[in-house]
Amino acid sequence: IEEAAEVMEAHIITSLARDTKHTILIGDHKQLRPKPTVHQLAQEYNLEISLFERMVLNNMECKRLAIQHRMRPEIAALTKRIYEHEIIDHESVCNFDDISGLRHNLFFLDHSQPESSVRGLQTFSNPHEAEFLIALCRYLLLQGYKPAQITILTMYAGQLLELKNKLPRKEFEGVKVCVVDNFQGEENDIILLSLVRSNSTIGFLKESNRICVALSRARQGFYCIGNFSLLKCKSPLWKEICDDLETKNAIGQTLQLVCKRHDHCDEVRNGRDFQKFPLGGCGRVCGDRLDCG
Repeated sequence: IEEAAEVMEAHIITSLARDTKHTILIGDHKQLRPKPTVHQLAQEYNLEISLFERMVLNNMECKRLAIQHRMRPEIAALTKRIYEHEIIDHESVCNFDDISGLRHNLFFLDHSQPESSVRGLQTFSNPHEAEFLIALCRYLLLQGYKPAQITILTMYAGQLLELKNKLPRKEFEGVKVCVVDNFQGEENDIILLSLVRSNSTIGFLKESNRICVALSRARQGFYCIGNFSLLKCKSPLWKEICDDLETKNAIGQTLQLVCKRHDHCDEVRNGRDFQKFPLGGCGRVCGDRLDCG
């Protein structure tokens, strides 16, 4: 049974026929849980707990993978505080090329721009974050990355609608835009993540399972935008993550763009700032009289 930690216990139990000799459950109870249709029943009867997670929590013997083959080490380090056992980085993930055009391979951009509620739906959007990630995605495409190498993720369906409404289809064809809950088990070279919440509460951003999934999809480059000042106040886990990022200079209010041709660096803090780099370069004039790009 694949992704067994995301399957309700009753669904697994009822699939075990009398003649079943051997059942193998494969999954990760630190990532997404099952999704019962009725939330009240989930709370009252623990329907969100899978058979897989219950067995692990009851200390039944299980085999854990100890080597990760997906993420560059600095990205993998984001989730290591969520797992009790040590996870080792395979040598193959230590040799990725740096992301072109950016100072950091991993960066969290902090802001305080407010979220918006989506009319008629119990969900949220954040126009500031949507505009920034669209501009960053365009910039990365100008660096030569293929659309299929980039995925834009968000925690909320309302932000998914915001992104799709603002993304020119022709220009961004091939770039996947998805909510985190539908991206479990998948990965990509570069992940751009919008956390959305930026008022007084953080909703299910406080759930460690969703945090784990969101932070573990990228292979080579990971860029996340959110109100981290708010998150640090509302969640001990987010505070640990942000405090660690601060020691590595991987969080701040501006993202640094780099022009390799001129060894020149510029900073952006919103989507409009990218308009200075229409060709993906630094905007300086090269010897051939053309803007660098």
